[in-house]
Amino acid sequence: MKVCFFGIYDPKYARNRVLYEGFTRNGWEVSEVRVDPRKYRGFRKYVELAKLGMRARREKFDLVLVCFPGQTTLPLARLIFGKNVVFDAFLSLYDSNVFDRQVYGPWSIRGRRDWLLDACSSRLAGKVLFDTYALRDYFISEFGIPREKCIRVLIGADDKTFFPMQAPEAEVFTVHFHGTFIPLQGIAHIVEAANILRNEPIRFRIIGHGQESEAIDARIRSLDLDRMIERVPKVPIEKIPGYMAGAHVVLGIFGDTEKAKRAIPNKVYEAMAMGKAIITADARGIHELSGARDVFALVPAADPQALASAILELKNNEGRRRALGEAARLLFECELLPERLVARLLEELHTS
Repeated sequence: MKVCFFGIYDPKYARNRVLYEGFTRNGWEVSEVRVDPRKYRGFRKYVELAKLGMRARREKFDLVLVCFPGQTTLPLARLIFGKNVVFDAFLSLYDSNVFDRQVYGPWSIRGRRDWLLDACSSRLAGKVLFDTYALRDYFISEFGIPREKCIRVLIGADDKTFFPMQAPEAEVFTVHFHGTFIPLQGIAHIVEAANILRNEPIRFRIIGHGQESEAIDARIRSLDLDRMIERVPKVPIEKIPGYMAGAHVVLGIFGDTEKAKRAIPNKVYEAMAMGKAIITADARGIHELSGARDVFALVPAADPQALASAILELKNNEGRRRALGEAARLLFECELLPERLVARLLEELHTS
């Protein structure tokens, strides 16, 4: 069996890595028809992608998958390969840029463009993949996508990169977070929780860079938390497990945007793969994972006091901490390995 990964996607991005690995482990041959948008900019990338796609059309593919981000490339894939292309929507451009990041307004030209890209790409695809049922329901409601076209594929994690490591935990109780500093992650609430715990022997490590970096760093300085919070600039994904291995607790997301309520972020899956105790917001998305209340320490979104209390509880209860880590790893092994995720996808594609 042969699958074509099509688009201008980043092959190192977690979602795409997991799908690639999952197809391979299920015995599929993966061919990539891909253009690097950093090499070919503007409209030229679509011209180059069209050339590659026309050449690839001579091959017989059992499945053509338009990888994330694919809103702008799905129409091209449909034109080249026909109506049965599968589109990994993964997220909504409209929701992400307008309501979560608030880069521009819903009725701005760019806001309308994003709405049309989400709607048209989803309607043109034969099947559309989402990482949660919550996101699927959003697309059905907002863009009128037929329910029968939708398939949920949880994100999972690359277990070649993220796995339990025999590394000593840090001497000081360490709370780890890594992310891209977008609003749904709620990093400001992590900083406020650190401020509440400023007199406890706890160290926070916050890794990454993005939209809210300057505001977060300014808040850390204004609260005089530089000694308590270690800020690490963006690092390659391959180095993240080394930082996580020595942490006692890993943090998920704590934003109160609608997108945050629907999402299960990469970092949660990655921490599960490593068998770490995880604290994250009690939202609709996280409950799509089996037995979430027994696997995670759940706290209300945007509530620094609740987050601080959860951190302190896990600091003082090693047994609970280890039980959460073991439950997270067990669930990952049972349901979230790449081969299991793609096997379920293939079964749904076959029966639908």
